[in-house]
Amino acid sequence: MTLSKLLKAVLLALPVIAMASCEDNVSSIGSSLVNGEVTITADTLTTDLKAETIVESTFDARTQTKLLGRLNVPEYGSLNCSFVSQLLSSTKMTIPDSITANDVDSMRMCLIVRRGSLTGDSLSPQQLKVYGLTKQLPSKIDNNFDPTGYYDPSKPMGTKSYTLSSIAMNDSMYKNAGSYINIPINLGKELAVKTFNMYRDPEQAKVFQWPSSFNKIFPGLYVEQNFGNGCVGLISSLNVYTYWHYTKQVYTKKEGTEDEYEYVPHIMRDSICLFSSQPEVLSSNIISYKVSDHIKNLVNEGKQIITTPGGYAVKFKFPAQELVDRYLANLDNMSVVSLLNFEIPAEEIKNDYDISVAPYMLMIRSDKKEEFFAQNKVPDNKTSFYAEYDSDKKSYFFSGMRSYILELIDKYRKEGKIEDVDVEFTLVPVLVDTETVDGYNSSTTYVTRCAPYIGRPTITDFDTKKANVYFSFSRQVIE
Repeated sequence: MTLSKLLKAVLLALPVIAMASCEDNVSSIGSSLVNGEVTITADTLTTDLKAETIVESTFDARTQTKLLGRLNVPEYGSLNCSFVSQLLSSTKMTIPDSITANDVDSMRMCLIVRRGSLTGDSLSPQQLKVYGLTKQLPSKIDNNFDPTGYYDPSKPMGTKSYTLSSIAMNDSMYKNAGSYINIPINLGKELAVKTFNMYRDPEQAKVFQWPSSFNKIFPGLYVEQNFGNGCVGLISSLNVYTYWHYTKQVYTKKEGTEDEYEYVPHIMRDSICLFSSQPEVLSSNIISYKVSDHIKNLVNEGKQIITTPGGYAVKFKFPAQELVDRYLANLDNMSVVSLLNFEIPAEEIKNDYDISVAPYMLMIRSDKKEEFFAQNKVPDNKTSFYAEYDSDKKSYFFSGMRSYILELIDKYRKEGKIEDVDVEFTLVPVLVDTETVDGYNSSTTYVTRCAPYIGRPTITDFDTKKANVYFSFSRQVIE
């Protein structure tokens, strides 16, 4: 072999030698960390909750939406709804300076009901009355508020007969019917002129700058159902409009001619919303609900029933101790909790008025309930959780309870016990507003509002004897 061929063979062999050298020096220190057995435990625990149905006769009825009407259902009971509300005033009256008090026609309050937002017979004739409040509403107001002494029953501001069906409209309005039904109530001309003059007076107009100053001269409204039974509507907004007229010259073809035109004066009408019920001011429902004998009998038989608005609620004890015991069965294992979910079967009670279950349910630690709603909190997945009703599975599924059980495990390790207050929960029907934020590969939904559900009558029958707990954790045994 020539010298050049020998050098070439040696150079080709060098990488192989280097690779063999590296393999000889590989350490086994790191590999010992992964030795051992990893198991994943996924338990489904079907449990009979220690639950009880409790009377919920008093509750916070302050909300932007309002219930109005009367209802009598054998399976549900009797419901009577009215409401009180302060009003938020517009800071300015944007009416042309050419309009004077003589041009003001009237003031009307308009109640808006979203189409389909009712329980009962939409053709049932109704009548309401509107009263002006004579003194300030109490800050601590609930569903049992008695308006007696807060208004003069001999001086109604307006009365209106109505139905919550578009069939009652005239033909042109029925054809153009949108998503809402309007209930206009004429409040007269005197109040309209008085308000107009106050806005035009620079000194008097100062009262409209702040809700507190406006409520001193006009404490608010009381709206009651004066006549009718068989229907309860959900009012989404309340607005008060001032109407006026003015003359406008309209270029019109002269009568009896083919191509001659002239300006003819026409009476035109316009309006502006000056007052409305808004979240910034106090608004509360007055609700009287008498539970039916049918539901009372179900409760006496051991059924767990929740009704709205008010009536019954359900308390229960979550089986946290059993889960903690399972998790800590072998303290030598390195364990990590993966998830904890909770599911409660629930169904509606058959009735002829399509009264269904509550759309959302809040599961909250009983000692945190009052604070939760008083401070307008949202579910934190530690002491409060929410679930939407699944009509296919007929159940409420509470997910994201991992943080809750982790805190209990830590507490049990430190104190050696779990107290009753940690596992006692109350189920509360709620109205939930959410906001979805899109990310790069996924989206996240956040709860922005969680309030007591006063949307419409509901009856929810819980099967607490067949509640399911889904608990999963991984374990690694170190060799």
